[in-house]
Amino acid sequence: MKRIDFHSHILPKLDDGAENLAESLKLLKILKKDGVDIVVATPHLYLHRDSLSTFLRRREESVKILTEAMADAEPDSYPEVIIGAEVYLMSGVQSLPLDKLCIEGTDYMMLELPYSPFTTAFMNSLANFLNFCDVKIILAHVERYFDFSEPERVNEILDYGLMSQGNCDSIINSRTRKNTLRLIENGDISLLGTDLHSVRMRPPHFKEAEQIIRKKLLDGVFENMMSTAEKVLNLKEPEN
Repeated sequence: MKRIDFHSHILPKLDDGAENLAESLKLLKILKKDGVDIVVATPHLYLHRDSLSTFLRRREESVKILTEAMADAEPDSYPEVIIGAEVYLMSGVQSLPLDKLCIEGTDYMMLELPYSPFTTAFMNSLANFLNFCDVKIILAHVERYFDFSEPERVNEILDYGLMSQGNCDSIINSRTRKNTLRLIENGDISLLGTDLHSVRMRPPHFKEAEQIIRKKLLDGVFENMMSTAEKVLNLKEPEN
């Protein structure tokens, strides 16, 4: 079983994540110490800050810097890094070639929803986006939206049957732990991510979250989450 961190801001000097190469490498070493084999890099795309072409160019430059540094290290010093994006849902996103924003080697794109009440107008626009979207969607840190909107609205989105990712910190935090574990137990969250940003602001806590899942939920739940992550990344053949 591979341990897969499905949400991170590990790429240097790209968004509000790792400030520089040294911090990226330090965060990768922390993940490796926690037993993480693969980390999915999901830098923010906010269309009001970057055009798609600018984002892709900046991402490519950041990946190159990190890849070259990792290549100079001892084998197995760091987890494998797979490139993706965290796309904030706003006007204009529906017109983008979304395949360029999918996690590499897959047809899955991570989508971040607004941190504001989910109005009827928003629910209609989300449904319209999903109906015409030509890629598969993973909802980022879905447990967070309960803090901003009515639970009924969030549950309505969960009923769409989309794949969702949950944050390690939401499992560790005593205020959010119960609801996040409930979502995992119900199958509403099937992917786990640190959503790491920096050594100080949001360091990775993958191992601690794994221990809580193993302690609080049934045997095999954590393994199932990692197996699902492998299948999404096309590392493992789906069961018939």
